[in-house]
Amino acid sequence: MQASQSTRDIVVMRSPGGLLEVSTINAEERFDSTTRHTVLGVPVGRTVAQVRVPAVYRYHIPLSKDWSFRVIGDTLIVVAPPVSPSLPVAIDTGRLESFSSGLWSPITGADAVNALQRSITAKLGEKASTAQLLLLQREASRQTVSEFVQKWVVEQPRWKIISAPAVLVFFEDEPLGRKAIPLLRQEP
Repeated sequence: MQASQSTRDIVVMRSPGGLLEVSTINAEERFDSTTRHTVLGVPVGRTVAQVRVPAVYRYHIPLSKDWSFRVIGDTLIVVAPPVSPSLPVAIDTGRLESFSSGLWSPITGADAVNALQRSITAKLGEKASTAQLLLLQREASRQTVSEFVQKWVVEQPRWKIISAPAVLVFFEDEPLGRKAIPLLRQEP
């Protein structure tokens, strides 16, 4: 089967100022639902649906937001904007697995699986923004931002006043990042 698409159906949009992708999380996600069936209020069985799919959570920082930089000794302190999930979360539909079970599964299973599949995008989007995943990816993002700063910022003439500085990275939404912003914006 070959996909066919007219250029009228394609929308290209720009990312004003650009985005710096800073981390990814690969995970196999599982979604379950149970439908209980009754006749005249009497339980007569249930249908259980399950979907498993590999997901890739990507996180970015907008380059157009304010970044704070300050040299203290031989250290460059950076406070970067908070990391945000890139949505929608990517899934590998070629490896998606689904099934249903239960007494009523031959009749209601396909609809239960379809409803569960339609909910995946929203559920993954919510999960991508949770404190748990944001914290899980934070150190990888910090390392990426440090590498970005060393390669693309420190090489600029303005920062040549120090050679090979140590780079400390904080994010605005971290307690130290919030405290550091006013200090970094003051003149030395």
